[in-house]
Amino acid sequence: MVRPLMRATALLATLATAAAGCAETAAREGASAEVFALTGAHTRVVWVQHDGTDPYALGDRLVLMGFDTDDGKGERVIRAERGSYVKPLLTPRGNRIVYSTHPDLPDPAIYILNFDGSGHRRLEAGFALAVWQDPVDGGEWLYIGTEHRQYAYGTVTRVRLDDPSRRNVVWRNGRVTFDTFQLSPDGRLAGGLFPWPDAGVADLGAGTWHRLGEGCWTALHDPGAPLFWYFDGAHRNLLMVDVTRDRRWTVPINRAPGFDNPEVYHPRWTPHPRFMTISGPYDQGGANQVRSGGAQSEIWLGRFSDDFTRIEAWARVTRNAAGDSYPDVWIDRAASPYPMRASGRLGPATRDEDAPVGRLVVEARLASVGAIPSPESIAPYRHALVVNGYDVDRIVEGAFDGGRLWVAQWAIRDARILPATPTQVGQVYRLVVERYDAHPELEGERLIQGPEVPAVPIYYEVGQ
Repeated sequence: MVRPLMRATALLATLATAAAGCAETAAREGASAEVFALTGAHTRVVWVQHDGTDPYALGDRLVLMGFDTDDGKGERVIRAERGSYVKPLLTPRGNRIVYSTHPDLPDPAIYILNFDGSGHRRLEAGFALAVWQDPVDGGEWLYIGTEHRQYAYGTVTRVRLDDPSRRNVVWRNGRVTFDTFQLSPDGRLAGGLFPWPDAGVADLGAGTWHRLGEGCWTALHDPGAPLFWYFDGAHRNLLMVDVTRDRRWTVPINRAPGFDNPEVYHPRWTPHPRFMTISGPYDQGGANQVRSGGAQSEIWLGRFSDDFTRIEAWARVTRNAAGDSYPDVWIDRAASPYPMRASGRLGPATRDEDAPVGRLVVEARLASVGAIPSPESIAPYRHALVVNGYDVDRIVEGAFDGGRLWVAQWAIRDARILPATPTQVGQVYRLVVERYDAHPELEGERLIQGPEVPAVPIYYEVGQ
């Protein structure tokens, strides 16, 4: 009778645990329930909040914010004292926050505090580029950038968080841009900008790096093979690269519920590869959508499909009357029902480079003129394309299914507005265009498209 009794006791214990879990889940409300439903595990988020005018976190009037699915408090202030809180990072165990003050402000330094706001202290000078947990002994490490110049650092030093005497230089073979540096789970590789706009992956042991494209907001993970992304110049898509096979595809990340093809920003991969975070939407118009900021910008969490070709679900973290930027996310990976490794192929069955060129020759009437930004407003970009809308009068070559033809045309080159940029509504042009996504050389170029441009394929003018 002992063995059946043991089985019955174990069953009762399992049922009790399940009931407790159901009760805990039922107790979650609002964003806590929404985020937990997405990740399936205890999740924390940290970010900075501004008055709607500082989406880049350049100033010293920011507030440090946090969110925890399991404490019932919702979004709340972690550090109310207004100051500079750039690129806050949750430590690998999720119980502490590391942040930096902006490198252009006096005495730039790195600070650490507990998630509940206690224990705030200065660590040392420099900029916190990344945190990493050693898979062998579980130790937490901080990667610090020093020798600052133009938002990039000439030296990267690895420091043990709880024993700063343990440190070593891991990179000094070229400058690294400050807000887009991420380690592979084994710590051997680092994705980043070397510096902006050159996106690639570094082998920290060999001291070399491989350029993979042009863009911003890079990230690196390994769900079965090293995957690297960089953000496109339209501020709408991730350009995903299977590093080992050099296969590439595009993942739109601006299609959260209620979004109408806006720009988004601050994309960051969480420690769990199936999840990423953004701020957005940025849809207030102006010469630079992100720089226009606005209080409508919130923090969102997205879940990749198993093959990493799309965002299959979204959860909204924040709902407030301020602007939210620079999110970072911690997820209890051991409790998440989503595996850390993909179950099958990474990437689509067909390659982006196999996409049709879609060449068209048309006579078309200019119907919608995109706003041309000033060269100063797109800095540090030096070139920009603007999306204009045309009504097609006659198709000379190719096939087009009707509707408005949206065409990306050069408006700024070498920080100067081009004099031949179309501006006369109603004027007829003979255009030679091809699908924009058939031109990978444009990936890192700044693409300006206003809120009037729908989420449809756009074209690129290759000749008039």
